[in-house]
Amino acid sequence: MIEYIVLIILLVVATMSDFKAYRIPNKLILSGLALNLFFQILKGSFLSILHCFSILLIVCITFLPIYYIRAIGAGDIKLFAMISCFIGIRQGIHVIVVAFLIGGVFSIIKVLRQHIFRLQLQSLATYITQTYYLKKVVPYDSISSQEKNVIHFSLPILLSTILIIGGELYQ
Repeated sequence: MIEYIVLIILLVVATMSDFKAYRIPNKLILSGLALNLFFQILKGSFLSILHCFSILLIVCITFLPIYYIRAIGAGDIKLFAMISCFIGIRQGIHVIVVAFLIGGVFSIIKVLRQHIFRLQLQSLATYITQTYYLKKVVPYDSISSQEKNVIHFSLPILLSTILIIGGELYQ
């Protein structure tokens, strides 16, 4: 239970940093990983330490293509990796799926509120066409790349983590 509280506190701090500076500090991620390592040592679970490093590697490699096209930030990927070390890969995958669903809803609301839905679709169509004809994947630079149109994905990550942990605690 204390591990979950620590994780939520770390995610709240990460979300505040994301809203303030559009970034999640590496020091915060490293602090979270160090705290997770401490919890694993307290449990005497040395295999879990190796398991955590494999989770970090899997999550980072899995999201690398999405990061490459600038569809997700590096800080968000590191948050997913840190969360997965705390709660395990199975629950981590649940957090990722729910975060993308929440993020999708936030994005749709934002696009509709700013009346840029058509522009976003045109930008996406142009990107797909460009990628097809160039025969290579390039970074996705759309009107959503402007700071005012970016969603702070750390908030859906925080909310999904609370939902997944909460669901686990009440089973």
